[in-house]
Amino acid sequence: MINELLLVAYVAFIVLLSYKLRQGTFTGFVLSDRNVAYPAVIGIAFTAAYFSAASFLGGGGYGLIAGMPWVVYGTFFHVAFACLAWLIAGKIWAMAKQYDAKTVPQLLEKRYNSPTGKVILAAIMLLLYTVYLVPIFKGCATLFQGLIGVSYLQGLMVAVAIVAIYYVVGGLPAIIWMGFIQGILMLAGAVLLYGGLFSAGGGLEIWQHIPASVLSMEGFNVPWQKTLGMAFSISLGLLALPDLLIMIFSAKDRRVVRFAGIFGPISIAVYALCIFSLGILAYGVLGSEQLAPFLKNPDGLVPFLAGTLLPPGFDAVILLAAIAAAMSTMSAIVLVTTTSLTSDILRYLHPEISDKKTLLLTRVVGVTILMIAAISAIDVPQQIVPLVSVSMGVIACCVFVPLIFGLYWDRGTQTGFIASLLASFLSVVVWNFYGNPLIHPVFIGLICGTVAYMVGSLATRRPAGVKIPDPRKVA
Repeated sequence: MINELLLVAYVAFIVLLSYKLRQGTFTGFVLSDRNVAYPAVIGIAFTAAYFSAASFLGGGGYGLIAGMPWVVYGTFFHVAFACLAWLIAGKIWAMAKQYDAKTVPQLLEKRYNSPTGKVILAAIMLLLYTVYLVPIFKGCATLFQGLIGVSYLQGLMVAVAIVAIYYVVGGLPAIIWMGFIQGILMLAGAVLLYGGLFSAGGGLEIWQHIPASVLSMEGFNVPWQKTLGMAFSISLGLLALPDLLIMIFSAKDRRVVRFAGIFGPISIAVYALCIFSLGILAYGVLGSEQLAPFLKNPDGLVPFLAGTLLPPGFDAVILLAAIAAAMSTMSAIVLVTTTSLTSDILRYLHPEISDKKTLLLTRVVGVTILMIAAISAIDVPQQIVPLVSVSMGVIACCVFVPLIFGLYWDRGTQTGFIASLLASFLSVVVWNFYGNPLIHPVFIGLICGTVAYMVGSLATRRPAGVKIPDPRKVA
């Protein structure tokens, strides 16, 4: 009963805060008018938007079958890429400010003077972000099922209702501020579960009860090469996922971006280490009979640990933490996915559409995408982590090459931009079906995308008047 009451109170708080932060303009809805002035809010909201229920469940349970390599590679790449992301955040903010870009496709369109490239990228985002929502919905429904006793289908319906209200009413201002609050909850839940396992396992003695095969860097039931590829693919999103980049776009000035770079990596390091360790630590606490069902479905491990190891009432913190992870990610994803359709594609085809109508369509289409993703999540036999690594990896791959080269190399052209998008997307899709399973498709996508960008840019005329913004000179 405590869990249900806490959930109702939490949802009521979300609705009230979203209503208070609502904005009536399109720019206010999708970018918070670039007025967020608190570094901690952006830094921790960035973390919350990146990690989701997929990380809480999939990341927490995946160590059960992948062993120690998942903890080491997952934590290392997340922390390393988080530091890199915030090192280049100032240049990204300056470019978005100078070009007055409201979305990532718009940013790259103006950098390369390529409306066609903008539409191609927006279409890729629309497709793959809808796919990416499916494992997040699966994680959210699994949490509701395990912690408040509803059916999986009922859990999906509740998740859709909460996110739809949250998204439609508040837009990015609510997403950022709620992301900050949800990030704090996520960190508390991760530390609580991590500490609960250590306590149940007798402190440092827990390591003596974990089988050597689980702690080996050779990999447990999953080859270490596959684990490394998944960790790299998922972590790459920290540098290039559009739902994270809009957090940077929303900053009031360069100072906010600079100090947000302190809070972001620290919160990611704490969360990643705690969550990714749960699977291997479970071997030091649970018997083989208790672990057996989760070796086939590791996504159910975290709700089981919360309900089994924590005192009554404390599992409610885990419920809120996991739901917070889902809400923050889903709302940000729906926002960037919808704006790619309404602002980037629809306005390209019909530039006469007003801001007011675009805002209405952005709200309506967002709810429609949520419903499509939820229906697709009714039957998802695949584990969460592989689904996330492919869908997230393809988006990150397509954005990463033109974004990084666009920030530091003024020779890039629109031909190189379009070539890299097509090469990254098509190579990842083809490799996913026909390539060596030990080599993650994202590695292939990065190589093909980079080669295509370089060849396409060098084979065409140098763009006139391209000047990379200096963050120190942009107000």
